[in-house]
Amino acid sequence: MNVTTFKTLVQREFWENKSLSRAPVIIAAVLLFSMLVGMFTAQSAIFSMGDSQIDLSSISDVVASKGDAELNKFMLAYQYIGFLSPLTIGLIFVLFFYALGSLYNERRDRSILFWKSMPVSDTQTVLSKVFTAFIVAPTITAAVAVIAQIVGLIFATFMVWINGGSAWDLVWSNSSLFLVIFNDFASLIILALWMAPILGWLWLVSAFANRAAFLIAVFVPLGVMLVEALILRSAHFANVIGEHFGQLEYLGESMVEKGHPFGLTGQTGFWIGLVIAIAFIAGAIYIRRFRDDSY
Repeated sequence: MNVTTFKTLVQREFWENKSLSRAPVIIAAVLLFSMLVGMFTAQSAIFSMGDSQIDLSSISDVVASKGDAELNKFMLAYQYIGFLSPLTIGLIFVLFFYALGSLYNERRDRSILFWKSMPVSDTQTVLSKVFTAFIVAPTITAAVAVIAQIVGLIFATFMVWINGGSAWDLVWSNSSLFLVIFNDFASLIILALWMAPILGWLWLVSAFANRAAFLIAVFVPLGVMLVEALILRSAHFANVIGEHFGQLEYLGESMVEKGHPFGLTGQTGFWIGLVIAIAFIAGAIYIRRFRDDSY
């Protein structure tokens, strides 16, 4: 595979799908603005009580009595839940609609005719979209998350300083910043890989559907569940999907409790999902190669 050609295809995905970068930036901006408003509101309430500061000595005493481990766990939860979690939810929606429209839209706007006239294979084209979804989009979101977390820590620093506390003791010494940065990137890439069977199904639908790709992507699985329930009186397919979504708890739990996001990779369903995704992606490549290019 020509590296230069593949790089150009990935750049094309980034240029044509601005939501990959705009969505996390917008979410982070809203989070930071909300945090800033909350800080001003809290400090105004303190001023209205007739004091310009709150007593942080009691908080420091509590921290000293419980040890750094408790504060460290709190700071990790603050950074992950306060900043990374909303961006993670945003990434899930971005990847869903990106995969669903990536092959469908190029047939709808006829741009596929131009790209098929170029010396670029269908395999390269689809794999550039796969690389964008699994690596580029999570990396962009993780970078935004890191910036938002650092700015959030700076906001917290000013809040502590205003009230006469030690920002190093209460904020920075237990922020585990380098660990958080690593976990931001690793967890979002693992999240994208966890979504692999879902994204693979969406690429397959995107390559096949002439119209109503969203309805096909959503209602075909629901239809399978309904038929199984009515005819076989079972819910094996629904249970498989439910178990896959249930794996997400291992991601957050592993990051807070164990300090890394790799607990999810220890689940058998994670690897089975990757195998299923490969099959779906291969199907999408085959359909794009041999189907009629008309919308």
